[in-house]
Amino acid sequence: MKSWITYLTSLFLALATALLLGDTTWILPLLYGLSDVAVNVGSLMALVMVALSTSSAVASLRKDRMGGQVVSSSILWALFTAILLPLFAALVAAAFPVAFPVSTTAGTGSVSDTYLQSVFSGSWSLVASGNLAYYLTAAGDSLLPVIILALVLGVALKPSSDIIKPAYITINSLSEVCYRIARGLSNFGYILVYFTSALFFTYIYQEKTFFVDAAFSTMLVVTPIGLSFVLLPVIFEAFTRGKKNPYKILYRNTASQLTALTSGSYIASMPYIMAGERINDGVQKRIASTTSPLYYIIGHGGSAAVATFSLIAVIANVTGAPVQLSVCVAIALAATVCSFASSLSNGFEVMFITIAILRLLNIELYSAEVTMLGILPLLSGLGAIMDSQIAILGANMTAFKAGVDITPSYKDIL
Repeated sequence: MKSWITYLTSLFLALATALLLGDTTWILPLLYGLSDVAVNVGSLMALVMVALSTSSAVASLRKDRMGGQVVSSSILWALFTAILLPLFAALVAAAFPVAFPVSTTAGTGSVSDTYLQSVFSGSWSLVASGNLAYYLTAAGDSLLPVIILALVLGVALKPSSDIIKPAYITINSLSEVCYRIARGLSNFGYILVYFTSALFFTYIYQEKTFFVDAAFSTMLVVTPIGLSFVLLPVIFEAFTRGKKNPYKILYRNTASQLTALTSGSYIASMPYIMAGERINDGVQKRIASTTSPLYYIIGHGGSAAVATFSLIAVIANVTGAPVQLSVCVAIALAATVCSFASSLSNGFEVMFITIAILRLLNIELYSAEVTMLGILPLLSGLGAIMDSQIAILGANMTAFKAGVDITPSYKDIL
């Protein structure tokens, strides 16, 4: 059965579960546990794939002298999306002003004062700890140390001499095993998506913030849809000169996008992204294994766009008036800058970017930003699905630029 059918079926079954059992007191704790298992499975597979496949990919790219081209085109794509997505989200927020509804979390206190400090100090302690076991333990929260180690190992693995070649061949073979496991995981990942989707819908149903203001809720959903299926494809077509179909690529990677949406975690969706890019899109393994970790670090334009739109709506709520266009643009540009550090807070990129914007622009909302916690799973999910789309289209664009993209021999996804 096609993966898009099974994953969408899981999504609708999870919605039915939330509507039927959402009022019970025991469903949310149960789903929290099951969802943790589902996210941890994806995070564990992402850790293994980054450690092995990225090392092999970097060595292979260096061998063929393609590393500079792959990295430069990927960075250029990340910069364009990180600038344009928040900017257009700000323009939409200015043109169709809505106020963020008050939630049950309003007035619970500010997290702004200590949150950024704790994120940066924790990340620095993780990177500089020198404890490999600590890296592996904390991989679900941050893959940055593992990515750094993989890059260093990949540089050293370049098969430039006979004594290195056996090690390179071994790592490359293990990388192939990782992709086979990831492909198998994506075939049955709809079971895990059911758990994350059920928690996703149940939380929204019980918290009720999403249902307070129909205008805000509509714009919150419509804006990311427009960015995902209008702006991103336009940027992609500009990069590929209209030679590739972005909608076909996104369709072929339904599994990874739904995983990102319902889990709110780019890390949990990485195995699905990398496997889909290779099997369904014809992207070479070495490009998929390099670009996916790279976009984990710098490809959070989607989260920046959601943070931009949400923060403008919060400010409109506090001031009781539409936010000026100049302020909206300033928030969008600040979101772009802050997005490059948001990978330090996996799963909470939208909240991280929001708080970082407030500190960067010296905006005081007197804890009003805490109201975003009421629908944070939805905000994180919307940001994560656009981040996954940036990674998927970015890998295909890079393969096209490098001239190594392959047309799959079958007409539909497996």
